[in-house]
Amino acid sequence: MKQRNIFLIVCITALFNFIYSQNPEKKKLGIIFNINGPYRITRQVMSNTVEISNVDKKDMFNGAYKFLETGKGNPIERIMNAYLKNLASLNVEIIQIKDTVSRANDPIFVWTKRQYVNDDLKKARVKYNLDYLLIVDGYFGIEFEKAGVFDGDKRTNIFLNNDFINLETNEAVSDFNVGNISNVKKKNMLSPPNFPNFDESMNNLLNNKLLPEIERKIKKRIVIP
Repeated sequence: MKQRNIFLIVCITALFNFIYSQNPEKKKLGIIFNINGPYRITRQVMSNTVEISNVDKKDMFNGAYKFLETGKGNPIERIMNAYLKNLASLNVEIIQIKDTVSRANDPIFVWTKRQYVNDDLKKARVKYNLDYLLIVDGYFGIEFEKAGVFDGDKRTNIFLNNDFINLETNEAVSDFNVGNISNVKKKNMLSPPNFPNFDESMNNLLNNKLLPEIERKIKKRIVIP
């Protein structure tokens, strides 16, 4: 009888270990989105420098900015959904965090590693019991090409900086950028209230350029041990 009980215990233990090995506890990944806009973005052709500024109410493109700020013209929700969908494919538990992380993009260099020294990271780790944190900082808006005193093309523009942090060490184990532009058709460019040219440009930017790039970068640059 004793041997039989020992055998049963061994079998139950082995079965439990097998089930656990097939269903290991998922790592917890927190994600913070800090995406702002729309901004007026000026690109100098000669120097390829980019200047970002708030929108002036007197700007003749103010209606187009409003379109990109509200409703279907605003790209933020679609960007967030793309991240959440692709991160879910990594077999992690995803927790979207509303908390802010101050100085998140100001890491210090510890030897050759980019490592954050930030109390907010520690608070987020403890509060949500996280293993990793992905911080997505970015902007979107209308880009105006300038060549000296001449105006060039108008484009929709989205740029996102990504930092994937191991909260055990606070090391940024992966950092990458995602961004692109899409020309706005010149004919009947300002056509309120639906601004079809800006709608088409933003859809092209998201569907054909940005969202596929988000998918590629997540699969390539974010590795969960």
